[in-house]
Amino acid sequence: LLVGSLSAAAICACSLLISGSSFASSVSRDSTSDSSSVMNGSFYVSGSYSPAFPSITSFDIREAGKEVSYIKSYSKAENALNIAAHANFNQAGHTFKFAKSLLTSFEGATGYAMGGARVEIEAGYKKFASVADGEYRHADAHNYVAVGRADVLDANNYFVMKIDSVTDTSVMLNACYDVMHTDLPVSPYVCAGLGASFIEIAKHAISKFAYQGKVGVSYQLTPEISLVAGGYYHGLFDEQYDSIPASNRVSIAGEAAANVKANIANYGFNIGARF
Repeated sequence: LLVGSLSAAAICACSLLISGSSFASSVSRDSTSDSSSVMNGSFYVSGSYSPAFPSITSFDIREAGKEVSYIKSYSKAENALNIAAHANFNQAGHTFKFAKSLLTSFEGATGYAMGGARVEIEAGYKKFASVADGEYRHADAHNYVAVGRADVLDANNYFVMKIDSVTDTSVMLNACYDVMHTDLPVSPYVCAGLGASFIEIAKHAISKFAYQGKVGVSYQLTPEISLVAGGYYHGLFDEQYDSIPASNRVSIAGEAAANVKANIANYGFNIGARF
């Protein structure tokens, strides 16, 4: 009887051990699976159409190395464009204005997502064409200004700058966070980025440190594809652009280059997809 009782107890103990081991193994597998689903990230690419509105203020131009320059815009009354004739530059107080970038504004990125966090490298391009500050008889005349060494221009004391646009080609490193919802396909996101912008003025590119912020929402169309929409602001840490070569030296002696001081930024919205 004693032997039978001991055998029954042993069998019961073994059963408990096996059950406990199976339960622990199941918990361990579930825990590992949950941890793996959280820790295993994925690479992605994205592209977006990003219409931009310029915020370009205090666009001040002068000759490089000079404290004072005399800026004259092309005559609004001239039908022909002849920048070698100094008398055609007779408008003082030129104001530089730039249009919004609608058809020439794009962004693309590649990154790595893990849970709600994302890190990405983004490239962008925006072009802001100059806008006439009045009515000109010649369609291209508003793009030209004379940078003079005296208030009264002559054939030998000025050079010409053509400011037909400002372009911003940027490369940014963004850190983003998506607010994940297990029961909803829509996720708000926020991004902050640092990088470089290559600003082109008068066909001359100068690199500047840049920053940006983004907010928006993404909609999971399929497990692999999300649609995104949001807004952004892109700014620069510096506003000085030096030694921009003259568009046309005309007959001036010595160096012919301009310095531009301008606060260049842009903001807008983006619509695109992430794969």
